[in-house]
Amino acid sequence: MKENYEKIFQRNPANGKIIIEVSLNNYLEFFHEWDNAAFKKRDMHPELAAFLIECSEDIPLKEELEIQFYLETGAPDPQQEETIRTSYRNFYNALICWEKKEVKRIITGSGILLLIAMTLLLLYTVLSGSDTDTIVSSVLMESLLIGGWVLTWEAFHGIAIDIIQPFKRRKALKRFFDTTISFRYFSQ
Repeated sequence: MKENYEKIFQRNPANGKIIIEVSLNNYLEFFHEWDNAAFKKRDMHPELAAFLIECSEDIPLKEELEIQFYLETGAPDPQQEETIRTSYRNFYNALICWEKKEVKRIITGSGILLLIAMTLLLLYTVLSGSDTDTIVSSVLMESLLIGGWVLTWEAFHGIAIDIIQPFKRRKALKRFFDTTISFRYFSQ
């Protein structure tokens, strides 16, 4: 679908950005109806957020976006427009912060696992010089070695593989955060 995105979405001739068009009956449709916070801190409607994510998946990350809201109210309200822009930025800024926390959690967890693994492997190295003539001591020595290598793999897996998804999500969210928001009005 990514190769056909220019057939589905228009490009703004003025700035070259891909336009995602959203039709709203009024300004309040942008917000989540159950959120009673002040307007600048209200959440974006979850269906709108899901729609934007679905549309952006068809557009390569290298392309910049512009979200154009079509409103059926006749008169523009600059204060409401700015409230929506602020709320939009707050919504995506919060999601970016959550992804940063996820990256930090993965790095911290991998560091702890690596520290435990190195401790187990060091303990194995220190104790491997002693006689292990009983089956219990042999099992414990092998457990130290296996546990050390398994935890080393888990630490590596976290840093090298698990961290990729939060970085990709953060890049996509950053694109939304930097998106231009415009409004168009038409009378009924």
